Amino acid sequence: MSLDLDIQRLLRSNEVKQINFTMAGIRVSGHGFWELSNCFSDQTMGHRIRVTVRPALVGPHAEAAYDPGGDKINLRSATVLGTPFGRASVVHECTHAQMDLRGVHTPIRSEEGAAFIAEAWYLLACNLHVPTASPGFPAEIAAIAADLRGQAARAIGRPVAMTPDQINQARRVMVSFRYPTGHYHSDGIRGHRYRGP
Repeated sequence: MSLDLDIQRLLRSNEVKQINFTMAGIRVSGHGFWELSNCFSDQTMGHRIRVTVRPALVGPHAEAAYDPGGDKINLRSATVLGTPFGRASVVHECTHAQMDLRGVHTPIRSEEGAAFIAEAWYLLACNLHVPTASPGFPAEIAAIAADLRGQAARAIGRPVAMTPDQINQARRVMVSFRYPTGHYHSDGIRGHRYRGP
């Protein structure tokens, strides 16, 4: 099986499908991940996200990195998807890819906060203790993800909105991680955009 199809399968997993929240105009949804999964293929297609093993292009505390300009997911190694931490890191980067597919412009700290929340939500959905599965993961973000996940279990299909306090807390954590101000500018995956839920 190829890494492309492994990521496609991850994005279609029950654990990823349950992610469904909004953060100050940013929507991260299992349905959006499903749509994104259609961009991963081992076949040639017009709006394909390429997967490469390029450890030099991955930050020191991650297992994957999304390149929006090249519509690529760069992995630290070919075995990244073999661990919960690695899969969660790919979910984080695929959150950025989902924003790119939606073609939305987002504040950097908000989008990063949303990606960290999706990462923690995935680990919680796998019944894992976030600090154990991902040492050094911010406890504040894990707590927000746990709260949103609990609310989502009662919301049945509707996205759960982060509170203003949760949004500000997530942004403060991103400041502590030295994410700059400014915006990410997304243009779709090779021009293809998704406008759904």
